[in-house]
Amino acid sequence: MNLLKKSYHHRDLRNALQDAAFALIAERNGVAFSLRELGGAVGVSHASVYRHFADKAALLEALTVRGFDLLHAYQQEEISLAGDDAVDRLHALSDAYIRFARENPGAFWLMFGSREESASSAKERERINEEALRTLIEVIVRCQDEGVIVPGDPRRIAGYLIMAPHGYACYSVRDLAMIGLDETLMSARTVSEISLIPVLRHPPSSEAVAARFFGATPNRHDLEEG
Repeated sequence: MNLLKKSYHHRDLRNALQDAAFALIAERNGVAFSLRELGGAVGVSHASVYRHFADKAALLEALTVRGFDLLHAYQQEEISLAGDDAVDRLHALSDAYIRFARENPGAFWLMFGSREESASSAKERERINEEALRTLIEVIVRCQDEGVIVPGDPRRIAGYLIMAPHGYACYSVRDLAMIGLDETLMSARTVSEISLIPVLRHPPSSEAVAARFFGATPNRHDLEEG
């Protein structure tokens, strides 16, 4: 990483340190760096780093909060573009999750990919994860109220619906190609639509699913039934 030799306003330095930390996490797929190394990445002394973060745990805490705040912003942006339809909003939240992961790999790893104790024990993690999940649960409840999604515990349904975008987000474009998934044929939105089928009150027929998503020759009668 190139050193950024410049002076910082107090608040700017805190943000710059967090940006550099996310970049290091993405580069190394982990939090294997010291605060001294982090300071060097932005061209300041390690003493300057300690003026903003008492220790590495405090840094990871701040990064976790910032990551979830950013994810929430992505959610709100995609929902605003989706309009008022409840199902469209469900798909929008899936889009938000995947776009967030692709555009913020360091934050995504820290929030959802970390298996390291130092990264997964942030004090605020459980609370802010709950806040991020609440948006999805609210949309699921609305779908249930409108008769679109099956009745049942919306939290459990949310847990199921998260799996598809999370799995998709964990694959790079190159990874997807290696397992035979072309993004033009199996896009993030397509994955979201497929994952929703089992919880729909009136799902399409298996033949309609095969024709729409997997290239099977459509049968007009089957499509009409779906």
